[in-house]
Amino acid sequence: MLEAERTIDICIAFSIGYLTPTLALWIYSGLNSVGFNFDGEFVNDFLYSIFGIGVTEELVKLFGVCIAFILLKKRISEPIDYLLFAGIVALGFSIRENFIYYNNYGSQTITGRTIIACLAHIINTSICVYGLYRYKIFNKGNVYINSIVGISVAIASHGLFDFFLTQEFIGILTPFLATVVYLIGINFWIQMFNNTINYSPYFNYQKIASTTALYKTILFWYASLLVLEFIYAFYYIDFLFAVKSVLNNLFKEGLLVLIVSVRISRLKISKRKYFPIKLQLPFYYTQNDDEDFKFLWIPIKIRGESEKEFQFLKYMGSTILIYPVNKEKSVIQHKKEARLLKKYYLKNDVVTYLLEVWNEDDHMKEIFLLKPKTRGITYIYKEYPIGILMYYENPALFQKEHETLAYSDLKIIEEVYLKQKY
Repeated sequence: MLEAERTIDICIAFSIGYLTPTLALWIYSGLNSVGFNFDGEFVNDFLYSIFGIGVTEELVKLFGVCIAFILLKKRISEPIDYLLFAGIVALGFSIRENFIYYNNYGSQTITGRTIIACLAHIINTSICVYGLYRYKIFNKGNVYINSIVGISVAIASHGLFDFFLTQEFIGILTPFLATVVYLIGINFWIQMFNNTINYSPYFNYQKIASTTALYKTILFWYASLLVLEFIYAFYYIDFLFAVKSVLNNLFKEGLLVLIVSVRISRLKISKRKYFPIKLQLPFYYTQNDDEDFKFLWIPIKIRGESEKEFQFLKYMGSTILIYPVNKEKSVIQHKKEARLLKKYYLKNDVVTYLLEVWNEDDHMKEIFLLKPKTRGITYIYKEYPIGILMYYENPALFQKEHETLAYSDLKIIEEVYLKQKY
């Protein structure tokens, strides 16, 4: 990903994935011949979802991944390549599967299958591969335990997702449980990608910065799929049906697609930093002045670094100038030379930077903390980003205990904006 992949390699991985559903269909035929299939009975359908669908499809995709890795062994040059090529194999599998659904259920399945089902396949295959290669890449855990856990989690995730979609044991709310499984899987996937990027030998802050706008591309493609669905339904059925179909999908998937697209665009970037994979939803309640939106007056933040938080990295290590936003009430009073030394994550992943400031009077250096401002007015002259200048009494202690410190533990001084010193 940080090193460009060849189109031919992507095509090879996709083609392998596209062929693998044939093997899955043979296995399903064998299971059906012995009477193992959905029959409406709770326990049977649960077992079939896990050990029929989950085991079959994840192991078949993993078989395809193994073939791809053998053929593309020399092209795997960085950790993220394992997840990238595994994801492409899974995408090929899903595209082939989607054609079956389109043929059986019509145009109304286009957006759900393309956006949600494809990504679910990619996520689960990535979990398998991450478990298999976690020890090799990060030297974490045990290779056998990692592999068993990764494959088991992927099978369970796949099986539960399908089970909740096909059952109604708590009525119409049952599919909501599938959404929860899907959202947790999304967060798993991004955390795994995050770690592989941080460990890349081609690590480059500027290349990674471009991923923060990925959500715009995803939303564009989602809108394109809605248009395609509308045209298909209008041409083959009628205008009213086409409108209802699009509105129905927007109601069922719109917010989910928005959350997923934004989460995919957000990483926690820190070179050679490994973040433990946590069982979390991709959003959380926040009290740290960094919410993305409010739901019924409740401040909600989508996990990971937003573009406004990430952009301070371009100043890292170089001499900059900081200016007070409000000169009349300023503590620093006028511009000062400074330097961003390091990035830290406080409790709940609040992004802060260690800031060294020169005092022009006595040439002494002072250490402050700087938090990117993410709401309200965040730029001066639409060019210079604003940060919240903060202070912690013991900088050495802060560096040791920052992950357990809350944003409220820091003393806010004032707002400043940053300029590059040329």
